[in-house]
Amino acid sequence: MKQNFTQIDLISYIYGEAKPEEADRTEDALAADPVLGDELEELTLAQAALPRIRFNASKRLLRSLLDYSSRMQPACC
Repeated sequence: MKQNFTQIDLISYIYGEAKPEEADRTEDALAADPVLGDELEELTLAQAALPRIRFNASKRLLRSLLDYSSRMQPACC
């Protein structure tokens, strides 16, 4: 059965966000398809070229975000 992979699938794999079974399928497909391997290499190079940024929010801003998100959570149980 032919498996189709999107750039999103490959990006999830690169960032380690793919589920284990998805990562296994991706690795199998990469071993069998050199074109897919080339695409993965291009995406990996693009990721490496991205600037590294740091998020330096103030403690007050972080507290506000956490407070807001806790108010948005549905009541549990």
